[in-house]
Amino acid sequence: MSRLAARNRRLVLYGVTVAIATCVAGCGKDEEAGGSKVAEKRFPGYQQVGSSGDAAQLWFNPSDISRNGSSYVIHTLKTFPDGYARFDVATNCRDVTKHLVGTQYRSDGTADKDYPGNDAPVSAKSEPGMAELMSTACGVAMASRAIQGEFNVPAALELLYGPYDAQLKAATWDDASVPSDLPWRDNLMWTPGKPLAVTGVASFVFSEGGQQKKVLVTNAVPDGGGCHACTGLLGVAIFKQEGNAWKLDSSQPYVASMGAMGSVGGDFDWTPAGDDKYALVVTGGDMHQGYQTAYTTVFVRGKDGKFVQVVDDADTGASDTETVDVKTNFVKGKDPAHYDIKIVFLYSVPGKAAYVADHIYQFSGGKYVLVRKDDPPKVIAANGAADGVNSAVASGTGAYPAPGVPSQAAASPSFDCQKARSDAERLICSDPDLASQDVALSNLFLQAKAAVTDKAGFRERVRQQWNYRESACHDRDCLARWYAAQRAYLSQVAQTGRLD
Repeated sequence: MSRLAARNRRLVLYGVTVAIATCVAGCGKDEEAGGSKVAEKRFPGYQQVGSSGDAAQLWFNPSDISRNGSSYVIHTLKTFPDGYARFDVATNCRDVTKHLVGTQYRSDGTADKDYPGNDAPVSAKSEPGMAELMSTACGVAMASRAIQGEFNVPAALELLYGPYDAQLKAATWDDASVPSDLPWRDNLMWTPGKPLAVTGVASFVFSEGGQQKKVLVTNAVPDGGGCHACTGLLGVAIFKQEGNAWKLDSSQPYVASMGAMGSVGGDFDWTPAGDDKYALVVTGGDMHQGYQTAYTTVFVRGKDGKFVQVVDDADTGASDTETVDVKTNFVKGKDPAHYDIKIVFLYSVPGKAAYVADHIYQFSGGKYVLVRKDDPPKVIAANGAADGVNSAVASGTGAYPAPGVPSQAAASPSFDCQKARSDAERLICSDPDLASQDVALSNLFLQAKAAVTDKAGFRERVRQQWNYRESACHDRDCLARWYAAQRAYLSQVAQTGRLD
């Protein structure tokens, strides 16, 4: 007899005996919450999820929670006034559940009919009691799972996400449910239901409440991800050391969709952000239209263990010979609970002295506010142009070559063709005229970026247009129209400072 069949037989036999005794003792006296207040001995080995409401109807077996890929399978019971149902629930132990088809039994313990299940995973909050079941059962499951001995990233990734491939150095996450309202979600180029490959990009040790803990920073991308416009999915998990084992303390797999080329960033720092408070700082860079951009994003860990973005700062060089670096530090200020954030941008051009600009943020009114921002260098462009501005662009006389006339200075587009993934990028790399237009558009982009008053709106508009090019343009005519439209639009923004 199989393990499952034996368990069902024990439940049926026990249910017959206890059902009779229970009915004699108290039938009809307390049927609130579907008869959930039955004696615990009715289901040996099972634990009641809650004491009231929908959770009181649900029971699970804490000693028999198994792993199936990146999901946990929970053996579950649900009580009714006239019987109970037995079924399995699969969950990622974060936000979704899927209960499988089971069997519904009468009060005398005999099988009645099939108990329906979900066709696909659903939000745990969408079904009565399921969020409580997931939280309670997963607490048991996570407590029983641990990394024995020295902490190692492969074991952590497998515990969090699923099977680990040593050759790819990644875990396969096949039940991701990226929130629909996560900013820049579309730039992941991820199709719901498809797996994500998760890698560990940084880890840190710190002490909290006298306990040794470990931070694991992860980056997740879909298969084939990594196009120029593609972001990565930033996740953070914290483990705590108990004896000779590391156990999961908290996990937040959907911190942010950010970065480029499928990477959330190139540098990571874990630093005190206030008394008894820590922050994760992510720093990165990108070549956009031939010009270098450096960015830094700060996530502060709250008392509930969740990471919240508090600062997102970036700047772009004024010429294709200028490099921009950024460094972020927390500095003790007037508020001991929220240190000041100091972001330093370093601008460099060959043959010229480096220039440093500070951006200072202070905590005020429940958020971080920019209180100081040094101007970027006014004279730093390699061609010596005042303020780093091409006068032809500023006057609107046209600093880009006419369509079909390749620029002599543009031998390649503004991105690395070896990393081209989309049809649009491959076409641009194979066409000198399109490559020239790609680089030439940079002057207008920078002028529009400097002139526009609605910075956030401009950034979102650029993102949307970039996404459109990557997803819609599969031939040269489409790209030619796209570049022409961008030149016209960015010229207007550069001259008026308005988005419309």
